[in-house]
Amino acid sequence: MRRWGIRKKVLVVTLVPTLLITLLLGLFFTYSWVNNIESLLKDRGESLSRQLAAGSEYGLFTGNRSLLTNLSNALLEEQDVRSITFYTSDGDRLLHTGPSRADTLPPEDLKADRAVRFARGDSTLFITPVFLQDLMIDSVLDPGARSSGTSQSAPLGWTAVEMSHLRTQKETYKALLISLLLVIGGVLLSLAIALRLSRSFTDPIFQLTEAVARFREGKLDTRVYTAAGPEFEQLESGLNDMASELSKAQAEMQQNIDQATEDLRETLETIEIQNIELDFARKEALEASRIKSEFLANMSHEIRTPLNGIIGFTELLQKSPLPRQQQDHLNTIRKSSEILLTIINDILDFSKIEAGKLILDRTPFQLRSIIEEVMVMLAPSAHAKGLDLVPLVYQDVPDNIMGDPLRVKQVITNLINNAIKFTQTGEVVLRASLEEEDEQSNRVTLRLSITDSGVGLSRAQQQSLFNAFSQADPSTARQYGGTGLGLAISKRLVEEMGGSIGLESELGKGSTFWFTLVTEVTVSTQAIDAREELQGERVIYLENQKTSGLALEHLLRDWGVSLERAASPEALQEKVEEAQRNRRGYAVAIIGITRHLQTSRQYYRLLHTLEVERDCRTLLLTPTLETQDIPLTGLASGHLVKPVCREPLYSELMLLIHGSPGGAALPPPQPQRLPPPSRQNAPRILAVDDNDANLKLVLTLLRDYRLDPVGATSGFEALSHVRKQPFDLIFMDLQMPGMDGVETTARVRELDTPEHRTTIIALTAHTLSEEQQQLRRQGFDGYITKPISSAQLAALVQEHTGVDVTGENSRDNNGNNRESDRAHRPSNRSMQEDCVSIDEGIRLAGGKPDLAEELFSMLLEQLQPDMERIQLLWSSNDISNLLECVHKLHGATRYCGVPELRTATQQLETALKRQGDGQTELKDQLLAAMERLQVWSERTDWQSLFRAHSQATAD
Repeated sequence: MRRWGIRKKVLVVTLVPTLLITLLLGLFFTYSWVNNIESLLKDRGESLSRQLAAGSEYGLFTGNRSLLTNLSNALLEEQDVRSITFYTSDGDRLLHTGPSRADTLPPEDLKADRAVRFARGDSTLFITPVFLQDLMIDSVLDPGARSSGTSQSAPLGWTAVEMSHLRTQKETYKALLISLLLVIGGVLLSLAIALRLSRSFTDPIFQLTEAVARFREGKLDTRVYTAAGPEFEQLESGLNDMASELSKAQAEMQQNIDQATEDLRETLETIEIQNIELDFARKEALEASRIKSEFLANMSHEIRTPLNGIIGFTELLQKSPLPRQQQDHLNTIRKSSEILLTIINDILDFSKIEAGKLILDRTPFQLRSIIEEVMVMLAPSAHAKGLDLVPLVYQDVPDNIMGDPLRVKQVITNLINNAIKFTQTGEVVLRASLEEEDEQSNRVTLRLSITDSGVGLSRAQQQSLFNAFSQADPSTARQYGGTGLGLAISKRLVEEMGGSIGLESELGKGSTFWFTLVTEVTVSTQAIDAREELQGERVIYLENQKTSGLALEHLLRDWGVSLERAASPEALQEKVEEAQRNRRGYAVAIIGITRHLQTSRQYYRLLHTLEVERDCRTLLLTPTLETQDIPLTGLASGHLVKPVCREPLYSELMLLIHGSPGGAALPPPQPQRLPPPSRQNAPRILAVDDNDANLKLVLTLLRDYRLDPVGATSGFEALSHVRKQPFDLIFMDLQMPGMDGVETTARVRELDTPEHRTTIIALTAHTLSEEQQQLRRQGFDGYITKPISSAQLAALVQEHTGVDVTGENSRDNNGNNRESDRAHRPSNRSMQEDCVSIDEGIRLAGGKPDLAEELFSMLLEQLQPDMERIQLLWSSNDISNLLECVHKLHGATRYCGVPELRTATQQLETALKRQGDGQTELKDQLLAAMERLQVWSERTDWQSLFRAHSQATAD
């Protein structure tokens, strides 16, 4: 209704009330009329019935039908009377006149005491009782006696007058028709009035709307005249005045536009002339700039060439024996030449950038190596001022990227050098982080920030800092040299490499210069460096400088080192002593000192106590290269200079812990290929194991000695082989499904003859001391605990068959290796053993990386089913099958480099056999070790690690 027009609203307001009132009046009129007609019919019927009852008293009393007939005929002449009926006192019909009805009046409907009325379809029947009236003289004189006699008499009969509804219905229809005509007439009259009234509103509005549309079309000479009343006259006047004003405004605007167009035309002509002049001037300026840049570039190059000769020969002269005064003069010449060379290099780079001749290289390089080179180069100048120089590269930063390593190094050097210049105390920290990574395009955005604790920069200094030949403090140029081109060159270089550069600084609180590199990640072609040799090594670290300690801590933890920090020398000494008392000593104690602690007696006593009294290796980190006068370096087992770089630190730790800078143990000696034993001397060997990996390892090690062993995966298969041919030696796994090793051995003993008794060696992953005698009682001749080495197999074959499958050279080599191993100082690893050791796996596989990889793969394939089976057996409290499952898993771990899982299975198997306490904790430890192994295998490209060792062995 809100969107209705005025016409609809006027019609609704006019018609709805009129229609409602007319309908209500018509209904009321019709109802009253019909009600009056029915009341009149009722009254006439009752009146005629009473009159007939009074007149028919004598006729009913005497039974005079002729009299009653005359009365009926006279009454039928009355309007609406349809028929008359007389009933006797017994209820029988005495006389009926008029149309007959199909239905009859039941006697029970006749009421003796009163008149009744019955409506029958199109008529109404009025029944009145007829009483005998006693008109004696005494009754007249005594009304009470008359009343008494009347009330006690019975009716003589009844009269029934039937009144027709025909005339009543006609009157009703007539009333309805009149009411309907009145309603229709009223509605039509109201509609005519409403239409006329609505048009008086809508017609002027349509005229006004049409006028507004013409105004919108620009026909401002349009005028409106509606003659619709004073209200519309005001609106007409307003629209006409508005049109007049708009017409005047349009005329003025057109005049102004014409004037502005003329002025603009003149201005454009002037600008065109100026543009031509500016174009000539720009070309002249560009040519002048090009000539200047080429001149600077050429002159810088020409000057730098003889300057390099001056510096070189100055250094040669300094090496010759000269008086002290001449040496001082040469030092002055060399320093001045170096400052001049730096200035010329900056000018040359800036000139190349301005001339557009700078070409960036695009080669793969290692970001961490670039950062470490800059740190080592600038460390002396930082340490000379007592500053701590710290590189902090986060773990998620890719090391191998594409770009121009020389220019990246130049930007980093410039920013760190500036930070050192403007910082008197505190530290300078370089942070490298990963800001954004796009795996689809293999592109990353790296953010490198250099934070110092200097005096900071004001807003005015920050605004002009990246401009050429501009410095925040002019006195810096006099003190340190420089042209003010460093930041300008760095800014242009970073922008050329697709990055951005900026700074965040607050006066008195230091500054942070940052820049971003958008580059691609490359895959290193070098062999994978897993750094596994340091995993699990326990190291304690003392460092007073917080940021340096944090950087070294991140680096060591990335290598898997179990690191513990000490807050003071006393705390470090207490922790070392406590760890040694608990037989969990530290492999190395790393001690970082500042410049003023280089002659500290406290640290001297600490190093002496650790090295001499506690036999704990120490690695000293100092902030200077001048170590000849530092007494602490003579006590420490190792020494490095801050900032600590990855490769020197790794090599030093490997040298201190494993006795080898590379840290890689010598590969196990390959079994010497000997001529095969003669057929009559070749022992017949059977290996039985339900674990495919274990069985394959035993067979492979035996075949390396040119033996021809037979394999069986179950006790039933082993018995089948024994029945076919006798064997000299059987390696029997103890726990196998179906028929275990004990039962199989008993069956084999039944097949032995007095001439031939088979030697059976128990092959198991775990054997308690109390079980050894039981194995001999069960028919075994000996046992061997997994993992099995080739030397153990050779010794057992020789012991029980008398055939020597090895050579003397092989035994000598092994002995030499063991002797050299005993010369190394032992390594103290953390309680939690390594998850995976590739070297150990290869060693357990007889030095064969391919076999070690296959055994490890077979272990991983069975890991998830074993986890589910262990959990199911534990929940069902099936200890027997649980022990069998754990034993089988323990056997598989004996041939793979999984020390943590091997220890967990051994501990749980021991607890299950001895029914000791703590089985729940050991079970949880085993499941956790299995889960860690699964996670490691999913996150690590372990196939590449095995292949890398294989390639190294081949080389």
